[in-house]
Amino acid sequence: MVSAEAERIHRSSIVVEAHRDMFEMVRLKNAGEKYPVLNATLPRLKKGGVTVTFYAICGDSVSHSKGTYRYLSAALENIDALRQEAEASGGKIRFILNADDIPSTPSPDTHYFVLSFEGGRPLEGRLEHLRNFYHLGLRAMQITWNLRNELADGIKEEESRGGLTRFGISVVKEMDRLGMLVDLAHISRAGFFHVLDVAQSPVICSHSNCKKLNLHPRTIDDEQIKTLAGTGGVIGINAIATQVAEKGATLDKLVDHMCHIVDLVGVEHLGLGLDFVKNDGALHPDDELFNSGENKLLSELENEEDLMNLTDRLLTRGFKETEIKKILGENFLRVVRQVLKPRGQ
Repeated sequence: MVSAEAERIHRSSIVVEAHRDMFEMVRLKNAGEKYPVLNATLPRLKKGGVTVTFYAICGDSVSHSKGTYRYLSAALENIDALRQEAEASGGKIRFILNADDIPSTPSPDTHYFVLSFEGGRPLEGRLEHLRNFYHLGLRAMQITWNLRNELADGIKEEESRGGLTRFGISVVKEMDRLGMLVDLAHISRAGFFHVLDVAQSPVICSHSNCKKLNLHPRTIDDEQIKTLAGTGGVIGINAIATQVAEKGATLDKLVDHMCHIVDLVGVEHLGLGLDFVKNDGALHPDDELFNSGENKLLSELENEEDLMNLTDRLLTRGFKETEIKKILGENFLRVVRQVLKPRGQ
């Protein structure tokens, strides 16, 4: 049972989810739903009190390309599909394109999207594609997903000890120049630190947990957490059960990861990247991590409507209201405001 105080804090906060994939949109679109985000996703986000979503509109996985292996084309199609929904939404769907677009209060009737890529494969090794996607609204990008792409190595290529490629270096520098958020989720450890050597702006790690508490390929260690926080960046906590604990993952164990980050670098560097992804028929069988049970969520945090459970648990674990508001969204919005350019620039 969520306390009245937790509900009050949650409803008065701007909640930011720093990572959501577009798989539900694709599945429902393929099933004939004309406006899947508007009609299916937004009502759940509203119930969960979410105002801003980083939306992985494409990326490196086969599922991101809708099973086509044509990443650039899939990215263009997906962006167009979401933009058509925005046009039909009557203002319910808006895009954060510059620092002036960031909402200052919770908005139950309007949802804001930050378009992102979960890996740079849609660029197809061309810097001009990054600029063109920026003009189409892309404002954040993970350098890699799990595997190797033209920019760097993902976490499944750790043995190579490879950092950024020359193209990857040019992409990070161009993202800095354009005013785009660099996301270090899924990248190899060597690549993680290489990006931090190159990047000039605060960076984020949108959905990762602590290796100190769970030795999983997708968790990051204390040195990574400290170095990222040193840029002024933010780490989004992940609710996928196997990334919370090897066995017996619970909401309390997720909060343990959050407490560890706060103890290590302070509350200003913690946010939510819960990764509410489900194998709902849109995921391609070649994406083995998606189809092996890896994406099972915590029983107390299975969907957006459960978000208030997390706010309640943070309150009972001793977090102050000001701290909870920072975690729920203010920290990520601070970085977005720092990195994105003002309107007209």
